[in-house]
Amino acid sequence: MKPFLRATDRGRLAPVGWISEPAGTWAGRQVEVVFDPRQHQIVMVRNEPGDTTRAVLAGEGFRRLAVDGQQEMWVRNRAAVAAQQPPDRAKSIDATPKPAQIQGRGL
Repeated sequence: MKPFLRATDRGRLAPVGWISEPAGTWAGRQVEVVFDPRQHQIVMVRNEPGDTTRAVLAGEGFRRLAVDGQQEMWVRNRAAVAAQQPPDRAKSIDATPKPAQIQGRGL
């Protein structure tokens, strides 16, 4: 099952072990992202990322999952990344993610 966005005014059901985090406004309504923190890493890009940023995210194992105008949601599967990394690098992927807020500034 893939992570997904849902309106905050919808039901709060999610698969066992999954969490929801506020994701701001998407398509004109307040949403949250629902994901398994043991399996997924999520990046929310709030403005046009450009080809360089997209290439870096893809190179790090992220896939673009959703787009809303200039916003994009990218996801990375932790298990797939750990399997592709050399053993010393795989250990650096933290199995317990810390919530992070990535913010950009528009012009």
